[in-house]
Amino acid sequence: MTNITLDQALNELKFGGPELRSRAALALGELKEASTVPYLLQALNDPEGEVRAAAAQALVEYRDIRAVPILIKLLEDRFLPVREAAAITLGLIGDATALKPLIKLAEYGLRNSPNSEAQHKATIQSVIALGRLKNEKALEILIRALRKGYIHAPSDWQTQMRQAGAFGLGFLDTPAAANALIEVLRDSEPPPVRNSATTALGMMQQDRTFRILLENSAFKPFEDKMQVFRRQEGIIMALGERRDRRAVPYIIPLINSEFPEVRMALARALVMLGEDQHAESLLQLLRDRMPEVRAAAANALGELNIQQATEALNVVLQDPNQHVAAAAANALDSIKQLPPGTTASSLSAGGRFLPSASTKARENN
Repeated sequence: MTNITLDQALNELKFGGPELRSRAALALGELKEASTVPYLLQALNDPEGEVRAAAAQALVEYRDIRAVPILIKLLEDRFLPVREAAAITLGLIGDATALKPLIKLAEYGLRNSPNSEAQHKATIQSVIALGRLKNEKALEILIRALRKGYIHAPSDWQTQMRQAGAFGLGFLDTPAAANALIEVLRDSEPPPVRNSATTALGMMQQDRTFRILLENSAFKPFEDKMQVFRRQEGIIMALGERRDRRAVPYIIPLINSEFPEVRMALARALVMLGEDQHAESLLQLLRDRMPEVRAAAANALGELNIQQATEALNVVLQDPNQHVAAAAANALDSIKQLPPGTTASSLSAGGRFLPSASTKARENN
């Protein structure tokens, strides 16, 4: 937060050099005084690119429709950070007149390999902004960004562009967008892309996209399970992130999945859903053959404060896997049921729970 007063910011914007004018523009955004919007609109035409970028960024706080025509022009600004800031603000304002200019900027970026990080960032934000406009005319370019990214670009930029496509589709929140995101939930896809697709599916709130997630949560005939088990994992997590408890009856049967990733996702999703009525399912996972699943179950029991899990968690304190034993200790600590004189940090390297010195003294007495 800035310590600049309104009067000081206005004076710096009027009389200061580029650095002071930039600072003043950002301060006017932080002050959240609607009366300052005309000054920020004027600053969008400042001769210095850094000031124009700061003014565009500050207008995010106001989302004033009067800024749209100038911001659209700034999508072609010679100073690339201005394009980036203008795209972000236009997306958040959500005015439909920005659709074609944003598509033009995104299209140019996708077809022409970015030659600088600034150009890459501007293209990324134009893609995300298109999703925020919630106009299905942006669907094609968003799916292309998700599936293919740039024609040519460094691998990390390529991944980030695909992630931007995922987030754009998440904001769009249509059945076609959901299906496109589900398609990349495959083991052959890079984890960052899968994770972003999962997050994007969790962002969706429409009932029709909810139904699509439920329909795709089970394997279909003749599918290669080794490829599409990631779809189940991602959909379970997305349903958890949506916080819609209607999903519970559909995901609980997946406790018997042959894939530990799916079983771990189930434990985490139950926490996100605040679902404390299925303790028996988590207790089953606490006995799982995979230590990662047991740890996830222990963590979930603790976060959900399931008191009836105390006995089982006390047994799991002796698990030979250090991470599982530590998760059980943390869970007991969360539900305030640790054995007397012990702490979650008093685990040995082998994972067994060791009594404190005070406990030993009591036992000797």
